[in-house]
Amino acid sequence: MSRLGTDPILSIQDLDVKFTTSEGEVHILRQVSLDIERGSFLCIVGESGCGKSVTVHSVVQLLPENGEITGGRVLFTVDGRDQEISSMSRYGAQIRGIRGARIGMIFQDTMSSLNPAHKVGRQVAENLHQHRKISRREARELVVKMFSRLGIPDAERRVDAYPHEFSGGMRQRVMIAMAMICDPDLLIADEPTTALDVTIQAQIMELLKTLQQEAGKTVVLITHNMGLVSEVADDVAVMYLGRVVEHGSREQVLKNPQHPYTQALLQSVPFMGMDPNVPLRTIAGQTPSPASVTDGCEFAGRCPYVQDRCLTGKIAFRQAADGHVARCVLLDEDGMSECSRRDDARVEDSSGQEART
Repeated sequence: MSRLGTDPILSIQDLDVKFTTSEGEVHILRQVSLDIERGSFLCIVGESGCGKSVTVHSVVQLLPENGEITGGRVLFTVDGRDQEISSMSRYGAQIRGIRGARIGMIFQDTMSSLNPAHKVGRQVAENLHQHRKISRREARELVVKMFSRLGIPDAERRVDAYPHEFSGGMRQRVMIAMAMICDPDLLIADEPTTALDVTIQAQIMELLKTLQQEAGKTVVLITHNMGLVSEVADDVAVMYLGRVVEHGSREQVLKNPQHPYTQALLQSVPFMGMDPNVPLRTIAGQTPSPASVTDGCEFAGRCPYVQDRCLTGKIAFRQAADGHVARCVLLDEDGMSECSRRDDARVEDSSGQEART
């Protein structure tokens, strides 16, 4: 059972990805399933190395040479037709017609994504020339309009600037312009605010949220910043070691987390007004290597509620509420997991304070 949408623009079904290394094949993604609602804002969260970026890079066929989709499907619905991206050649005309035109990608490191030897306006216009028959003057006019729309001051002049002449926040706006210039249906942002200060982060997130709400775009944001998630997400998918372990609306996941890993993530986040005498919790143990993962729950080695049945077989999704699922055997039929009840009781006994979200 997985969380199924009523109008998904992107459907990831049991996606498996392997990387070939000097020590053999490593299973990076294991049966990842996600339905992304058209017009929604989905945040994919989890620790570094959990498979967030590999998931979205698989969607647009941008895996490295040693990466390969070995199972499952990725369906992209555009103009009323399903296109199976996972079956397309990563170098073929089909995926090139989708990538950049119908699916825009905002990368994390702006300085390595932008060519320092070329003007930013020219780099944004390249996407237009790739997908449309358009003159240089028309392309320049569209780039200037996009820069102005994204809040880049003096856009007519700044299109002729080089990347090093922009601040980090302005470079990220250039990257958004590059992703948005062909008016794609789906916008994927891979940790676009990692190197930015909190003020610029807020501006970029507000910009992405405005694009979603006013332009009707579907946005997928990869992040490990739970504060950003609480501000912009409509839906949240939590990943751990190559699997989606919980998926639901923002309110469901943040206010009533059902998987022990999601609970541990939220308990390790500082918040305004917290008791300075109460230490932040940490997640016990270390994240195992993907190469060492076998059957059962990947989080079993770090979970305080582990049982024998967690260690074998395949752990399926269980429904906690309408549209809210978690991959945990402790989730009972009433929609409240045994581990969540135990954790709430322990928090109340130890601090006497209301559990935070």
